[in-house]
Amino acid sequence: MLKKIGQGLMTAELKIKNSIYRFFHEEKGGTEIVAILLIIIILIAIVVIFKDKLSVLLDELFSRISNDVKTDL
Repeated sequence: MLKKIGQGLMTAELKIKNSIYRFFHEEKGGTEIVAILLIIIILIAIVVIFKDKLSVLLDELFSRISNDVKTDL
């Protein structure tokens, strides 16, 4: 009985050590995260730079849409 418990504990310890090793040494997905963060930063910068022009464009777009809806009714 104690032998089986000891073997189970050793197996669990090896699995935990293996999981920790893989967590710190595998870089799977790391480049995708960096790429996504860079895209988000660039989009935020574009919005900040062209904020006034974008707001004018959106105001004009929504006014055209509301005018079209009013004329269709």
